Amino acid sequence: MKNTIKTFKSKILVACGILTLSFTGCQDYLQIEDTGSISADNFPTKLEHVNLLVASVYGAQHHWCFLGGYWGGYVMYCLDHTVDQQWRNDQKWIDMHSGNISAGNVFATDPWKALSMGVYYSNVALDGVNKYKTLVTNSEVETLNNYEGEILFFRAFYRWHMLTLYGRPEMDGVGIPIINELPKNMEEMQVPREKTVDCYQAIIDDLEKAVSLLKGQTDNHRVTEWSAKAFLAKAYFFVDDKENAKTYLEDCIHNSGKFLEPYDRYKMMFNGYDEYEYNNESFYEMGNRADPDKGDTYGALNTGTTLSMFYAPFCVNPNGDRVSMCYSNQFMHDRNLARFGYTDPAPLSQLQPTGNPDEPYKLKDSYMVQQRKHRELLGREENGPDPRLFVCALQPYVDSVKMKIDGVSAPRLVAQCEFGKWWEMDESKTGNNPNTFYGWPLRKYQWLDGHLTAESRNVAGYNIYFQRLPDIYLMYAEIMKDSDPKVALEYINKVKRRAYGYPVDSPSPIDYKSLTDRTKTVDPADHLANNPLLYERWIETFGEMNWWEHVRRLRLGEQEAKFYKTVCGPGLGVTNIVWNDRTYAMPIPTLELEGNLHPCMVQTPGY
Repeated sequence: MKNTIKTFKSKILVACGILTLSFTGCQDYLQIEDTGSISADNFPTKLEHVNLLVASVYGAQHHWCFLGGYWGGYVMYCLDHTVDQQWRNDQKWIDMHSGNISAGNVFATDPWKALSMGVYYSNVALDGVNKYKTLVTNSEVETLNNYEGEILFFRAFYRWHMLTLYGRPEMDGVGIPIINELPKNMEEMQVPREKTVDCYQAIIDDLEKAVSLLKGQTDNHRVTEWSAKAFLAKAYFFVDDKENAKTYLEDCIHNSGKFLEPYDRYKMMFNGYDEYEYNNESFYEMGNRADPDKGDTYGALNTGTTLSMFYAPFCVNPNGDRVSMCYSNQFMHDRNLARFGYTDPAPLSQLQPTGNPDEPYKLKDSYMVQQRKHRELLGREENGPDPRLFVCALQPYVDSVKMKIDGVSAPRLVAQCEFGKWWEMDESKTGNNPNTFYGWPLRKYQWLDGHLTAESRNVAGYNIYFQRLPDIYLMYAEIMKDSDPKVALEYINKVKRRAYGYPVDSPSPIDYKSLTDRTKTVDPADHLANNPLLYERWIETFGEMNWWEHVRRLRLGEQEAKFYKTVCGPGLGVTNIVWNDRTYAMPIPTLELEGNLHPCMVQTPGY
């Protein structure tokens, strides 16, 4: 992220700590102006002050309970079963996976405060913009408009995620609070939870205005006009306003200049390599920067994210031991392999002796030939896995990561998510059967170049995508599937062709032939088995923390629970994944109910 955004770490306390006091009606009882401090009378008085407020709004993304930490491993990856558990002694965590969530589960409730903070910072910044409008010069108007547009985008952004987690998916269901002004007293903070439809309307209103204000904003390190248009298309899509959604989707498709990156670049855009980020298919992504000197894990302000410490890879050290690259509490749920179309046996069922006492086993030559074939042909072989498997996950004993061991940083083979020698797995100690356990680490949003704690203080620099062009294509396909199924099928196939390395805009051998064609998922009972539209959405955005949005929208919770079946733990056991419709919306914190006494500030139904 550009330096204007990176001011978050050093200046957020000024922007949003002191201003919390000055902008909420606190009185200066002595009526003496201190020109060396910030007050409502002297801030903002120049455009740089407004930029500081905007930086705080960007910075709220980094909150530990949102994209700075919680959102993946504690929340979304559990709800949508991206991951299973390696460490199994936290019942609250297991409950997030299994659907047994209670009102006291902090993993479910803590993001409320982070997202509420994002909305609050947005309102602080909008208040500052309005104050500065009385001082703005002609040469500053466009920049000030852009700032206001960015802030409005982010108020919608934080509300979107808040609604995704806490709002009921029914339009007349309970949503979230909507506060558009800075409260001046406690009475103004006693507000209701609005209906879901009204929450979407608030998001749409902000984005419509943001689109009009962001003309001329071309810095793709920041929110742009196309960021707002893509988000607005999504908001209209989710409220089933097909005409407005279609208008903005077609605008994004035909006029944004965006195009799908080739597979080799697509594979690299999730791991913090600068040359692949802010790319040609990204509409908005959260910018992160590793901060190994000043980073910290739990809640400290920083310029990056700690998401991947929960699911960091394991690798093999020179002695044959599995070594974790951070806490590594999670791994990709094994059932996902079958959805990617991967049918090969588990690796430890494919051992053959070497005669070497130091490393007595290796994987069978025939097995390794087959794994290399998958990589070389990238989905073009008969019955091979979808090539996006190798974008989304790391294959033990085939893929490698960089790891410093005994002072030497070198490529190391990825290992299964377990401890001990790589060829050993004691079911009586781990609960995993070596003949059936896969334990692949995730690859998306993963730092691949060292031990996260030792070398970057848990703060990683991979950017986190909110919307990419494939999302636009697949929404457009869903809008068009009834009125023009040929167009819908073409946009689904564009997404698939890129993944298989074919030209995006020309027919290919791997194209779906119909909207009910068979997909790669192995299980014919999988509800995605004959639904290319939904399957492409699942597989293309796997691990990007937005599949849950569509599970809620389409009420797929029960079908997904039946597909994934179980989660590891507690201890050596397994827990059945259960489904209850209340799980579409999480409980809100009890403190919110105790502090906000409005009669319509109620707990989420079912809790």
